Amino acid sequence: MTSPSIAPVPIAAGPWRAIRHILSHWLLPILLAWVLTGALHHWIYPADVRNAEPTDNSYGKVRMTVRLPGTHAGVPEPLLTCGKMGNAALVYIRLLPDNRARIGVEFWNVGLYQGPEFELSSADAEIEITCYLPMLFPKVDDPEWAFMPKELRQIRRSQYLVTVDRVVRLQGEVNYSNDPHPPLYLGLNPLGGSFVTDRFTGVVLRSEQIF
Repeated sequence: MTSPSIAPVPIAAGPWRAIRHILSHWLLPILLAWVLTGALHHWIYPADVRNAEPTDNSYGKVRMTVRLPGTHAGVPEPLLTCGKMGNAALVYIRLLPDNRARIGVEFWNVGLYQGPEFELSSADAEIEITCYLPMLFPKVDDPEWAFMPKELRQIRRSQYLVTVDRVVRLQGEVNYSNDPHPPLYLGLNPLGGSFVTDRFTGVVLRSEQIF
């Protein structure tokens, strides 16, 4: 006589159903909200790469990406400070009403130069700034230039040029002596002075120096 088959009883079905309910209705929404909150915080308050200590300086143009603060105080805020007290160049930005701005550079004890106003996509836009300053490059006859034409060497050592999103916003000639490899400060002006403020109120997102 054949014994009747007995179907297995899912003993843990009850507890697992409760656990699945907790995971799907409580833990997953909390986890998703935590991830979204973190992403939103990073977008609103992205990591700032500026450092109170000067960055390592080799040779070459300095390229940096910044996020503007969304304000328009109109004061000159530092983007790049290059040099030491009494012998420095300070590239700055002035944020103006109606999503406009001006780029300028101050050569300590020599002069102040400022470009024309230009339009921004928004007051808190993310922009790329590239700075060419004579003190960022070796002297004309330095072997560091390798095979670069002498005409270009002379231009780099006698001119300043600043681009915003690859558009020239400031350019001119200057005769300014300096020591090799001067200290570089991003978004900061620790040297003082009477014109450029001590800190850029936006965020410095990225930077690099390219020779």
